[in-house]
Amino acid sequence: MITYRLSDKATAFTTTRTCGRDKDLLCPAVGVPSERFARPHQVHGIVVRQIAEEFFSLPEDIRTMLLDGVDAVIYDVKDACIGISTADCIPVLCYDPEHHCAAAIHAGWRGTVARVVVSAVEQMRLAFGTEPERLRCAIGPGISMESFEVGDEVYDAFLKAGFPMEEMSVRKDKWHIDIKECNRRQLMSLGVLPENIEVSPIDTMTDDRFFSARRDGAATGRMLSGIVLR
Repeated sequence: MITYRLSDKATAFTTTRTCGRDKDLLCPAVGVPSERFARPHQVHGIVVRQIAEEFFSLPEDIRTMLLDGVDAVIYDVKDACIGISTADCIPVLCYDPEHHCAAAIHAGWRGTVARVVVSAVEQMRLAFGTEPERLRCAIGPGISMESFEVGDEVYDAFLKAGFPMEEMSVRKDKWHIDIKECNRRQLMSLGVLPENIEVSPIDTMTDDRFFSARRDGAATGRMLSGIVLR
């Protein structure tokens, strides 16, 4: 398990393939009961869902419905394992020490283009009063610019969305885009301080401790990234 130095009052993590998103392995590792586990069914969109304490008293089918089609979760619930799944996409974790709340964000290239990170932080501001300059954030293991080779249509999507591609991409046989940097700059555009953003250098496509959809196929497993509030 990879951990991040966000707070001594919160455990921020990304699992490796040893644990993946198996709640029976993960929950004991982070010290929470398995019935307090939640992860959304992601669709590469920008829907953000707030999870409150009442969520865990709902029937399982209702909880599943509430998290269907969701790519980011925000919460201030303590002692619960809440996170998002990735296998090359970028996990972005945000912690607000003033209001003791968190966000776990799934930022694939489509979500990055649509600025899902911005949507999630704006929802934290509305729900909890979060001020971005106080956030502590981690951009976890994900595909690197070297490994993220894409066609012209993906490059054009970023360009049309207003990203400064001359600073975030390079042309080889095809385009290579740095989506970790795209998400870091989104955080900074909101007012998050650069020194409060930890960026993992790990490339999931070349590091076999992690699942990689590009390397192993879409049916491969997934890691889970989240923050357990204490």
